[in-house]
Amino acid sequence: MGHRQRGDTLVEVLMSIVILSVVIVGAITLMTRGLQAEQTALEHSETRQEVNSQLEYLKYLRNQYATNSSSSDAQIWLAIVNGSNSNQTDYSGCSVTSTKSGTAFYLDNSSGSLAYKSFNASETPTTYATAGKGLWIEATVSSGVAPAYVDFVIRACWPGTGGIEQQTVTAERLYDPSR
Repeated sequence: MGHRQRGDTLVEVLMSIVILSVVIVGAITLMTRGLQAEQTALEHSETRQEVNSQLEYLKYLRNQYATNSSSSDAQIWLAIVNGSNSNQTDYSGCSVTSTKSGTAFYLDNSSGSLAYKSFNASETPTTYATAGKGLWIEATVSSGVAPAYVDFVIRACWPGTGGIEQQTVTAERLYDPSR
């Protein structure tokens, strides 16, 4: 009586290892992509909160001017309006519009009171955009229309996950009680 061997051949074992390896690599790739997408979404959420804060500060300053034009916050509103120009903002790219160079700004509340600060493009963000670091405001005043208004474009640019440049642009029109 002959002796029969049972079991898998070497080729079958190698094929199962190859198939298992492909499945594991695919799963790791999917997990990595999912984590990158989650990180990008987090960066956009954090930046959106920063943009919304800047919008709220602008509305607050405008309202302060409307209620008490001699307050310090009202003076910041006047500085913004008087420091802007009627040249249109370029919505593309991640740099200050050339006709707005020198007028780009952001609002800082780190000391407990609002401050109007000039934007310095050399201050770059390390993760997501924050006020003054990758996030700035460009203002365009209306001319020859009533009621007068100011268009604010809040722009944010930052080096996203994987080195892919991310950006967000938000526009808001506020009617101007000072003119």
